Amino acid sequence: MRKMLSAALLMCTVALLSTLLMPTALATKPTYVSGYMKYIPKIIDWRWDDEGNLHLDTTEEGWWYDDYDNLIGHSYDEPCRVVIHGAIGFPPTNWDFRWYTAIATFEYFMVDGKSGGLVMRLHGKSGEPGSEWSGEWVILEGTEELEGIHGQGTWSGLGYPAGDIPYEGWIHFD
Repeated sequence: MRKMLSAALLMCTVALLSTLLMPTALATKPTYVSGYMKYIPKIIDWRWDDEGNLHLDTTEEGWWYDDYDNLIGHSYDEPCRVVIHGAIGFPPTNWDFRWYTAIATFEYFMVDGKSGGLVMRLHGKSGEPGSEWSGEWVILEGTEELEGIHGQGTWSGLGYPAGDIPYEGWIHFD
């Protein structure tokens, strides 16, 4: 009995010491970010599927600003896909809802005084023409001083050609 208690005590001590000696994750405190983005889309291809949905393949050029009107990033988005469900004719006149997905590649992006490249995934949806788009953005990777960055947030607005689309979210570094 005494040997079993000693063995159990030794195992608990080893387990406790091993967790205390493990390196801790060094992540920065999350930082709130907000601002607006602008973009110019260009349709490069389109096709109808068998269910009457219109698929648009586009490229986009985008500009991201913070709340103080400072340019913090310039992106080229490829590929971008917009799917318009129940579209009739071209341009579509009867839009049920639209889905949007893009990978944005930034050659330059500035976050908390650090700069580098950035890759971000954006997706969203909208109702009929003239209604707001809403969606999410997620940072997939950063380069140079932005290596180890993580972030995600939301965006919503009328979209092109209406103007600025507000975004907000949280970012942190490993």
